[in-house]
Amino acid sequence: MIENGVEAGASPSAEQVARYRARRGFPANPARDSDGLRADLVEFLSVFRRLNQLEQPRPQLRYADRDAGRAPRPGEDPYNAIIRWCNVAGAAQGPLGGLRVGVKDNIAVAGVPMTEGVRYPTEIIPREDAVVVERLLDAGAVITAKTSVSLADADFGVTRNPHDPRFAPGASSSGSAVAVATGLVDAAIGSDQGGSVRNPAAYCGIVGMKPTHGLVPSYGLAYWDHTLDHIGPMTKTVATNAALLEVMAGADWRDPQSRWAPRVTGKYAGALGEGIAGLRIGIVEESLVPAGCTAATLAAFDRASERLRDQGAKVEPVSIPLWADAAAIWLAVLTFGLVAMADSNGQGYGHLGRIDVDRLATVAAQYRSGQRDLPWLASILPLAYEYLQETRLGVDFGIAQNLRLELRRQVGRCLDQQDLLITPTATSGPPRLDVRQSEGFRLADYTRAMANTTPANLTGHPALTVPSGAGDNGLPTGLQIMGREFDERTVYRAGFSMEADGGFAG
Repeated sequence: MIENGVEAGASPSAEQVARYRARRGFPANPARDSDGLRADLVEFLSVFRRLNQLEQPRPQLRYADRDAGRAPRPGEDPYNAIIRWCNVAGAAQGPLGGLRVGVKDNIAVAGVPMTEGVRYPTEIIPREDAVVVERLLDAGAVITAKTSVSLADADFGVTRNPHDPRFAPGASSSGSAVAVATGLVDAAIGSDQGGSVRNPAAYCGIVGMKPTHGLVPSYGLAYWDHTLDHIGPMTKTVATNAALLEVMAGADWRDPQSRWAPRVTGKYAGALGEGIAGLRIGIVEESLVPAGCTAATLAAFDRASERLRDQGAKVEPVSIPLWADAAAIWLAVLTFGLVAMADSNGQGYGHLGRIDVDRLATVAAQYRSGQRDLPWLASILPLAYEYLQETRLGVDFGIAQNLRLELRRQVGRCLDQQDLLITPTATSGPPRLDVRQSEGFRLADYTRAMANTTPANLTGHPALTVPSGAGDNGLPTGLQIMGREFDERTVYRAGFSMEADGGFAG
């Protein structure tokens, strides 16, 4: 009998036991021969046979009327923002009543295929909604699209910047940003592990929020690393962004993260009109020239800083020494975390959240058949992991984690003295697509692009990007506003002030 891809009644052969021992590097032990070890293993596996006989609890869908939809027709989506149109309506009334929302296609909407940007032969069709999807539907929103995951996808076309299609829209919540900017949806949600909400939001001239780690449940996301994963709203205005976060925020019993976070929500939209007079705002010096910001980016940032001063904020430089090395720390953390996620078939270890067993089995089958690879730097990360494990015993993960904690302390000390921190969201304008595709991977490009966004993923602090006028090639720039943990309301205060002051126009 096969259950969840496992032959529940089978017993391991002597050859299998020998192979497992060799793979794990078990030393030979004359006192414990293979036959005795196999007999003990067979007895122990009875625990798992019993597990497969127990009924699996499954949350019930609250909204069963679902149209899984179709791919866009020619001309409907000129910038390749949408992977699939769909229609899933929620409550008849609510604070988001009738709002058309796009969902990044690595976040589960039950009954709608979830591609993660790749046409796998074995399709993932979730049977459960992600927590954020459930909450949006409860608030009256309508899920109308699954949005592109990557900026240049061989399976679904190249996603292009709506302000100039020769340029990239940012990665990897590119489709969500483009769909909002072009009005294909009223709002969207994206995922942010190193800047993937904020970077495309900045490049496309919209608002994007990476909340405090654990504030928004990540259950239903195609995880990268539970310590880096965030889900956040992407919108045209700060008010809509704050309204979505109010709905999405708060702990959930299924989540691998929110159990560790305080059980709080906020009335973020109430920050509208409060102003920023008297707020202490620190400019992170290491986020400017040391991060590799272009002259046009620095000019836009200076104009944004002056707007904040003009509205009564006290804006002054601060130093966070490890900021300039955050991208390197982040890559080291991700190298170990993402490989561990792959080894657990996309679920991760050491958390108390629910496991979507159907998705686990499908992902495991994709790995086993060679369909699936790691989603980013797929040819490099696992090779780096194996080399570091073999030659350095994996100690680099410990070094990176300790540096991460020091960065967190440095940011925390600054926020003890300042109410907010500001940086350019991206260090330069978006790259041209033809240049990016012809040159391939360059480590310096990745670290520079993520220089100012990865710190907030490493530390967990909230970070909002709002448009701050034109930069390189006349394309949008973003101002990143960081705050204390679970103080999204103050972050939104500054965002509202930028919006009211015309900061979006430059």
